[in-house]
Amino acid sequence: MLKTQRLFTASSKETHSATFRKNVLFLIRHRKDKTKRMDTQFTESHPPSLPRVRPFLRSGLINENSRTVSVNSNNPDSFQCAIGPILGFAQLFGILPVSGISASTPLKLKFAIFSFRTLYAVSIIVMILVMPILAIMHVIKTLDSSTFEIHGGIAAVVFYGNNVMSLMIFFWLSPRWVTLQRDWRAMEQFIDSNKVERPKLRWKFYLITATILFWALVVDILNIAMNTEKFYWNDNLKNTTFEHFLEIYCMSSHAFIIEQLSYNLALGIFIFIINQVSSFTWNFTDVFIMLVATGLAERYKTLNKQVTTSALKHGITDWCGFREDYAVLSCMVKKVDNNISPIILLSFANNLYFISLHLLNGLSQPAESIINDIYFFGSFVFLIGRTVFVILLTARINNQSKIILPKLYTSSSSTYNIETERLIYQLSTDNISLTGLGFFSITRNFMLAVAGVIVTYEIVLLQFNVLKN
Repeated sequence: MLKTQRLFTASSKETHSATFRKNVLFLIRHRKDKTKRMDTQFTESHPPSLPRVRPFLRSGLINENSRTVSVNSNNPDSFQCAIGPILGFAQLFGILPVSGISASTPLKLKFAIFSFRTLYAVSIIVMILVMPILAIMHVIKTLDSSTFEIHGGIAAVVFYGNNVMSLMIFFWLSPRWVTLQRDWRAMEQFIDSNKVERPKLRWKFYLITATILFWALVVDILNIAMNTEKFYWNDNLKNTTFEHFLEIYCMSSHAFIIEQLSYNLALGIFIFIINQVSSFTWNFTDVFIMLVATGLAERYKTLNKQVTTSALKHGITDWCGFREDYAVLSCMVKKVDNNISPIILLSFANNLYFISLHLLNGLSQPAESIINDIYFFGSFVFLIGRTVFVILLTARINNQSKIILPKLYTSSSSTYNIETERLIYQLSTDNISLTGLGFFSITRNFMLAVAGVIVTYEIVLLQFNVLKN
């Protein structure tokens, strides 16, 4: 187990690949010695399956002569190929500025400080940073009941501040993403060498992304319609111009900026573009967590299916190979968690805040118009649904890592050996899940904890609102 974990504990510097190959060779040299050191008495009564040298372990991740991935580099359902086009589209909004993101092999991934992608991402961060600064200035000047409404004040500080932090975390993740994807491909090659069925990721990723972004677009359109109710759509006068439409939208949705800066067309275009970029970043943060979690959970699912099929045959089962597969996948989950846990923490904190804020405004404010009611109801349902999907898809990792245990407990005595026992101990004691910087682990029980937190804080906010009025 310890030797397998070393595959994924190397640093993210340029020596990572060489260290990784050295650890792989170390694992091969000690595999026979490891088998010889097994408990002799247990082996006589339950002979273990013979260890098998896999092609991946024999050749290594990287061919030093061609510098290409040695096994199935063009698999369209590999994680790199499946998520690449989605991340390529997200780069239009300054997310994860890494070159070669759509390549079939992670060896083409590269992060450069001095590049157009990096400069573009930094520019977007700086432009969005202007919004929370202006919102903070507005809060300081007018600290009253309107500060806690959705259209300005603290809500604007949280919304735009969250997007700035998200983009900064994605920027911090960029050089680590290169190493993470190479380790991910190594994990895929290692498990595939055991003739395990590959998960179909590409269309699942497209379906998840299209569904979330489509409903996000619908909510955004409702938001624009709500903030432009005063626009005369059927009038033939000058009030129907785009400039007037944009002015009404900015005056309604970003009054905290207009109060501090004199409005003009350039400012209106700036506000509209930054608002759309921020909305995409806000939604894509959850989409990114869903995609990464689905990629890991599907690997567990296909591996569980292979173990179940092998156990039902009651023949010679390569328990040593399966144990190594689960160990490598477990190490991959922990490495992913070390890199994306800040994004998870920020996502859940932001979602909890806006769910509570929507509940507060929906319960304490009277109805204004039909469009306003439709927007608040639609955005609230979408926010709840998106949060639930993030929890369920991420919790699948923990669920799939334990689901095979009943099958192992009832395995045939003719195939049971010390490797089976070690696999059972490994799966039952190892806590496999993604976390929010270690503060919480995302399992199915976590959904109940989130619901309890929302109810508790909503009661506090309602009491505060009564006292305020």
